[in-house]
Order: sequence, then C-alpha cells, then structure tokens
Amino acid sequence: MIKIVDFALSKARTTLALALLVIIAGSIARSSLGVAADPNIQLPLVSVSVFLDGASPEDASRLIARPLETRLRSVPGVKELSSSARLSYARIVAEFEVGYSIDTALRDIKQAVEEVKFELPREAEDPQIREYSFAMFPVMNLSLVGSASVRQKVFIARELQDRLESISEVLAADLVGVPEEVLVGIIDKSKMETYGITLNQLYNAISSNNLIIPGGAQDTGSGKFNIEVPGIFETAEDVYNIPIKVTQDAVVTLSDIGEIKRTFKDYSSFAKVNGEDAITLEIRIRVGANAIDAKNKILQTVSNFQDTLPSNLTIVKTNDETVWAEMMISELEGNIITAIFLVMVLVIASMGVRVGMLVGLSIPFCFLLTFIVLKVIGIEFNFLVMMGLLLGLGMLIDGSIVVTEYADRKISEGLNRLEAYRLASKRMFYPILSSTATTIAAFIPLIFWPGFTGQFMRFLPVTVFIVLSASLVYAMIVTPVIGSIFGQRRSTLVSGDNEETGEIVFDKISAFYGKWLRVFVKNPGETLIAVLMLLWFLGYAMYGTFGKGTIYFAEVDPFAAEINIRARGNFSAVESKEIMERVETRISSVNGIENLYLTTGSQWFNSGGDTMARGFLEVKDTGDGQFTGNQVIQDVQSAVAAIPGIIVEIKPEEGGPSFSSPIELGIFGNSEQRVASVTEKIEQYMQEEVVGLKNIRSTLPHPLIEWKVEVDKQKAAQLGVSMIDIGALVQMLTNGFKVGEYRPDDSKDEIEIRARFDSELRSLSGIKDLKVNSINGLIPISTFIELIPSQNRQSVVRRNGKFFHEIGLATESGYLPSDKVKEMGAWLEMQDFGPGINTKFRGQQEETEEVTAFLSGAALTALALMLILLVTQFNNFYQSILVLSAVFMSVVGVLTGLLIMGKPFSTTMNGIAIVALSGIVVNNNIVLIDTFNRLTREFPDLIKEDVIMKTCKQRLRPILLTTTTTIFGLLPLAVGVSIDVLSREIIIGSRVVEWWTLLASSIVFGLSFSTILTLIFTPAALILPSRIKAWLQARYGLFKTST
Repeated sequence: MIKIVDFALSKARTTLALALLVIIAGSIARSSLGVAADPNIQLPLVSVSVFLDGASPEDASRLIARPLETRLRSVPGVKELSSSARLSYARIVAEFEVGYSIDTALRDIKQAVEEVKFELPREAEDPQIREYSFAMFPVMNLSLVGSASVRQKVFIARELQDRLESISEVLAADLVGVPEEVLVGIIDKSKMETYGITLNQLYNAISSNNLIIPGGAQDTGSGKFNIEVPGIFETAEDVYNIPIKVTQDAVVTLSDIGEIKRTFKDYSSFAKVNGEDAITLEIRIRVGANAIDAKNKILQTVSNFQDTLPSNLTIVKTNDETVWAEMMISELEGNIITAIFLVMVLVIASMGVRVGMLVGLSIPFCFLLTFIVLKVIGIEFNFLVMMGLLLGLGMLIDGSIVVTEYADRKISEGLNRLEAYRLASKRMFYPILSSTATTIAAFIPLIFWPGFTGQFMRFLPVTVFIVLSASLVYAMIVTPVIGSIFGQRRSTLVSGDNEETGEIVFDKISAFYGKWLRVFVKNPGETLIAVLMLLWFLGYAMYGTFGKGTIYFAEVDPFAAEINIRARGNFSAVESKEIMERVETRISSVNGIENLYLTTGSQWFNSGGDTMARGFLEVKDTGDGQFTGNQVIQDVQSAVAAIPGIIVEIKPEEGGPSFSSPIELGIFGNSEQRVASVTEKIEQYMQEEVVGLKNIRSTLPHPLIEWKVEVDKQKAAQLGVSMIDIGALVQMLTNGFKVGEYRPDDSKDEIEIRARFDSELRSLSGIKDLKVNSINGLIPISTFIELIPSQNRQSVVRRNGKFFHEIGLATESGYLPSDKVKEMGAWLEMQDFGPGINTKFRGQQEETEEVTAFLSGAALTALALMLILLVTQFNNFYQSILVLSAVFMSVVGVLTGLLIMGKPFSTTMNGIAIVALSGIVVNNNIVLIDTFNRLTREFPDLIKEDVIMKTCKQRLRPILLTTTTTIFGLLPLAVGVSIDVLSREIIIGSRVVEWWTLLASSIVFGLSFSTILTLIFTPAALILPSRIKAWLQARYGLFKTST
C-alpha cells in the first residue's frame, strides 16, 4: 500500500488535477445539497383506516378492528400493532422496526388488507392505507386572520393555497379550520308531511336525476354529431326543480317543500391565532427539498399575495420549523469558521506559514469531498451533518500534522523536501492508517444505531466517517505531493539532533515534561498505582456520590411548547371554544409569547380521554436574554393553574427526538374493565403519592352521556316501518340526511347535498314529534321508539391484541425522569394487579433503555474492532491493551467534566461522546508506542529508559498539536459560546449552544484528561515489563540467557 505514495509523487500533476477536481465538484455538490429543517427520517409506521358512518366504538372495534388485527399480526416485520376504534371509524397502526423497507411494508399491508376486506361490513368505506414520514408534518403554518366573513376567508385561503402549491419544493398546503361546504335543503316538516313525501322518495329523486348518461354519437352519412343527455348537477339551481313527487294534477319539486342554500357544515372545531379566528394553511415540503430555499420562496409568495389582500385581513406565520434549522445551521457554520480560524492560528504559530497552510488545506479538501459523497448517497444537509463536520474538523488534520511534523524533522536533518515528505508519508503511513482506522472503528457501530434515536442521530457518525476517510486520502496522497512542491525548505526545529523547536512556550512545556517524565519512568509501579487510584477516586467515588443522575437528551431552553386543554363533559363545539378562549385569555397575558395557536378537538394519536383543545405557543427570541423559554413556560403554567374544572398541560419543545410525554406507562390486559381499573389506580397513586410529577394524564375514556333510540322492531315491522326510515328521520334532526353530491365549477371537491329540518326542530324532544309513513298513513315515531340516556364510550384501544391504556406524565423542575421511573417501578413491582395485567414504561424511557443498551454494545464493539486493528499493527497484546487504556481514562474525564459543570449524564449526548472518544484518544498512544518500537529497533544499545525518554520528547509536539486542534474545534461550544468570526458575532448560551454543549464539553474534558494521563501512564507502562523482567531475573534467576 505504501507504493501509492511513490505513485502519487511520480504523477504529481495528475494528483493535483484530481485534488482540484474534488474542490470544484465539492463546491457544486454543496450548492445543490438540500437543506432539511429536520433530519429526514422514515417513520416505520403504516396505518389502515376504515370509516363506517354511525358505527359506535364497540361496533367499529368488533366489526372492523379485530378482523384487520388478526390478519395484520402475521405480516412480516411488524413490531407492534395498535388499534383505536372511535365513533364512525377504526384505525390500525402497524409499527415496523426502524430501517425496515417501507415499500415492502406497504406492499405486505395492502395485500393483507385485500385478503380480509370481504370480512368487513358492506357499508364500510374502502380501507385507506398510508405511510408516515417527517414529510407529513408541516414545516410552517400560515394563518389568515381578520374580520372578513368565513366565505371570503375561504376564497382567499384557497387562492393562496393554489399559489403555494405551485412552488416546486412544496408538497402540499393543507387547509385547516375550514368547514366543509354543503348544499343544504332546509325541509319544512309540515309541508313534507302534508304532501306525504318520504325521505326515501327524496333520496331516489335526487340520485336518479344526478347521473352520467352517455348519449353517444350519431353518424348520418352526411355528418357526425355527438348527442348529450345532461344529467349531472352543475349548479344549485339544478337541484331546485328536481321533481320529488308527481301526480296527474301536480308536480312537487324540492323547492316546494323547503329552502335550498349553499353554505357550510356546522363547525366541529375552531382555530384561533393570537386571539383571532383563523383559517390556517399547513405547509409540507417534499422529501429532499431545500427547506431554506422553500421558506424563502414561500415568504416571497406571501409577500406578493399580501398586496392583494383586503385591509381587514392579515397573514400570520407560526410554527416555522425552518427557523430552528436556519438558526442551527447558521450558528454551526459560524462555529466551523471560527474553529478553522483557531486551528489555523495554532498550526501556523507552531509549524510556520507554509506548513500551516499545507495542513489547513486539508479542511476544505475533506469537507468538499464529504459534500460529494453526501450528494451521491442522497443525504440532505442538516444540523447533524454540520455537527459531524465540526466534530471531524479537529481530527481530520491529525494525519497531516503527523506527516508534516515528521517531514519537518527530516528536513532539519538535511533531507530535501521531496525526500523528506516521501519518507514521512511512508514512515507514518501505517501509524496514520491505524489511528484513522481505530477512530473510524469507533463510529462504525453508531452508523447502524437502531430505533428512532438512531435514525435521528445517524447523520452525525456517517458524516464523521466520510470526513475521516477523506482526511486519510489527503494526508497520505495529497500532503506529500503539495509538500514536495510548495513545502518548507528549512525546518522550524533548531536542529535534527536537538529536540528544541525554537518556540519558547513549547520548549518550556517540553522541558517541564521531560523533568517529570524521568521520575515517572524511574518509578513505574508507583506511577501506575497513582493513576489508577486517581481514576477510581474521580470515576467511582466522586461521581458515584455527587453525580446528578441521567437524562435522555440535552437540556435546552425551550423555544416553543405544546398546549393540551382538558375538561370533562358533553361540550358542544361552541362550548369548547368558550373554554379554549378562557385559557387563551390567561396565556395571552404572559409576556414573552411570540405567537399563540389554539384549536378545539384532539389528535387521534396524541390525546387523553378528556382532551378538548390543543395548540402551541412560541417564545420570543429577543437575543438579549430578556425572556427565556423556561421562564415564559413557568409563567404560563402559573397563569392557567387555577381555572376551575379545566386542566392545562404545557409541554416544552426542546428540539431533538420528541415523545408525547417524558414518561409513558403502558397497561396491558385481556379484560377492558380490569385494564381501566388498574389504570385508574396507578393514575391515582401518581397524583397523590409521588412528589415531583406534573401533566399526569391517561387515555381512560371518561364517560359522557349519549342518547339511544330504542326501537320496538316488531311493532315497527307490523306498521311497515323500516330501521332505515327511522334512522333517516333522526338524521334530519342532527347532521342532515345525505341525498347526493355535486361538483360546481368553483369548487375542487364534490359538495354534499343534505336535507335537514329547521334548527327550531333540531332538539331531543323533537325526535318524539317526528312522523313516519306507515301502512296506516302518517303516525308519530314515538309509537314504537323510546329515548334512553346511556354512557358514551369514546374509544376502544388495543395493542398487540390486548386492551391497552397509557398514562403520560412529566417531572417538575429539579426532578429527573430516570429517578421517578425507578421510584414508580419499585412500587409497581410490589403490586398484585391480578393475572393477565402487565405494565411497561414506554416512549422516552423505553427509548432511553434501548439507547443505553445499544451504546454499551457499540462501545464494546468499537473496542473489539480497535483491539483487532491494534494487534494487527503491533502484534503485541500488551501494547494493544495499553493503547486502549486511554479509553477508560477518557470516560473518567467525561464524568469529571459533568461533576465540574454540575450536569446530569445524557444517555444520548454523553453516550455518543464516550463512543467517539474511544476512537480519538487512542491515537496518542498509537503514535507513542509505534515510535517506541521504531526507536527500539533503530537504537538497540540504548537502555529502555532512554528510548522512552526519546520517544516521548519526539512525539510530544504532534500529540499536543493534534489534541489541541481537536479541542480548539469544539472549545467555543464546550464553554457555551457561539463565535462567528466572519459575522463578528458572539452569542452566549443560545439554544443551539445548549443543544451541543454536553457533547462538545464531554469530548474536550475526556480528551484533555486522557491526553495528560496518557503522557504519564503510557511511558511508565512501557518500561514496566522490562523492570518486572529484571526483578524476576535478579530475584529468581528467570529469563537468563544461557551461554
């Protein structure tokens, strides 16, 4: 493999041309890379929804959900099957393992549904099958607010919708808060009864006159003519004159028995933005689209559209997900530029301008080569890619530093720069290959990180892997070529035989280290014991006593919060709006809120049994620390804490993977009643006995009242009245009886035609006053029906065939979820809930356990891979294990850093840092031990002590340089500062900084701590075998050479 160096040097112009090509292609790739608001994750979820109008939750569960569950359970790859049955529909969600081919999953689900479809009720609509991905979620909301009428708002919103959907990056702009249009006939009940018209006649009259009738064409020989028979409703007027009942003397039309008008359906939900009624457009962008470009085009479209808006309407932008991505990418770009500046200053100051520029060129080369690879493999540019670049920045120049430093040493010995760089590249080829390979080996397991968190975070290790691979190409091929042509002619070292560099600071450090190094080497046993005792004291005694516990992700000042409003009762849509407005008034009084969005109703996938409104608030970003997210959210919680009969939950949005609640407990069982009673018992325990919990909610469907129309079927049959007639009459007093559909020219969608009685008659008592045609003429429906109040079940939920309920909760400030999970877990183990009842912590806690298990396995896998590589290089188990000792030192360094900062251990961020450090910190030991072995072979007459002294003094400079450059790259983030040199901007404690501080500071502490101890521990450990051998030889006569 070393021959590649000779080949590159012999074809120097070709090598330079290829490097130039990489720079050009990389620049093009960077400009064309899509910028994602969030990492694009394919959620492993496929849902099957079936609608059956009027079906109760029990019927929907029994007739729809169970047959589908039974078949879908056998679909390959299904991890969990959830079903939820509510009024008029059932939904089954199949969750697959993350990374499972979603195309395969969709194909298998569709095939299974086709096989079981014949078992579903004939009246049910065709099953709707859909997959889930982050492209389904809106990246921005645009709300139309003002005093205009609903029809005017809808008309303008649809016009804006058309313009937005014409943008290439926009997948869809969905209208929310818009009631469906309907052509309603307000039927005069007395006229209908007088004419003796039945609802069946009304339905047949409209449906038989709303048909496509092909007339065909007539060819007369002298011409050909199309013949049309118009039969489709095109306007409301077409409906007015439909004959409903015909006799010899008269024709009764629809307009004779009622008033027909085009209007909107009754509101089922209301939306408000900043205190005003709103119609909202939820904008979703295409997978792979540049989120920042899409945002700019959307805002430009809105800006142009606002010029045409009437003065009483305005457009409000909320929930802009691209703001976070833009902020994250902008700040990280600034930090990367700052890190490059700091690293370049350090390298140039240490090695001179030419060498410093040679090393510095590795940064743009590796970054641009990384952009090419990212473009090829289809990875979008997001903040995790940015962090991967920043993390790789300090490591990618290590190889170049080692090569140029060795070449510099050889130039000081009298070699010309061509031979110096040739020799340096060949001599350091395998050490650099080994050190880079061991670093990459640490990140390889992270690339295969399973689960939701793994899919979210995998972009970081993938980027680091590409960057380090690119750095190997630059260090081994490009560096010697450029160095041989443009490198330094004179060394920065004083001379080849002197270890002094001429740099005052470094020479003083080297002299100080050399003095103590001799002490460490002369007393290896005492040195090793002292280091091990220090590791035990800091890592076990101190952290075990004063550690702050564990958290799942990073603690970040929230920039937004979800709002969940709960209340119990049979609330109408208007009453729900009034309750929501009471909460809205209190929240609006809090300072520091940028936008407030609320809507009545709840989402099917994220609601408790009594959720009646939801929304979100956005915190102002003043940039001067006037408002913090935590302060604003605490103020909001105080403002809504004492509303009688209403519970308001505030869930902070901190970025990163999110879950419905920080702690989620699932309760499973075979009996629905027992599962519900156990859930109620656990919820009561959490509310009354566990300190430090908040936002406790369960999916228990709290009972509401419903009215059942009990029909005496025998009596109705005797009178010639069918259940269909009775049901249609009842619908005339509720949502209306659907009699057909039509599509006017000014509407994209079909509009329903419904008949209903006047609002004055639409009451419970009005049902008994209804009259129905029978064999004896018109008779009151009360003859054979009875209204009975009963308990209404809102939903029936199952997981994997078992009845299921869930309790979600959060912890108050000062309490960690992990501690509360342990406390509640101990209580649950002591309970006897009876046979068939199981409990399991799910959501974030389940993910935390999976992350912990994976990262532990990843660390062991990385260590095993590194051990194999090291044994291959050194052919010595002792030296290989000695190299890996730096990993354990770095772990103690991470824990020490957490103690100093007073931070809890983040399973994700600190876990990644430890795995990453395992590949970084071993490089110092590799360089030391490789040099020790080389000098041992070159100077066989030198005693071991002198060889080790010479090794450490020679390698001190590159070790300190590579360590310092890695630390400098992450230092601003580690200390909580975002510095942008080009923009001349310094931000202290921003949300972006808080997001990455734990990861950056852990690497800084771990690398610094392990480097210092490595320079002490490794020399002592290297001389220890010879001292033990000498002691055994002197004491027991072992290992003596026979003469």
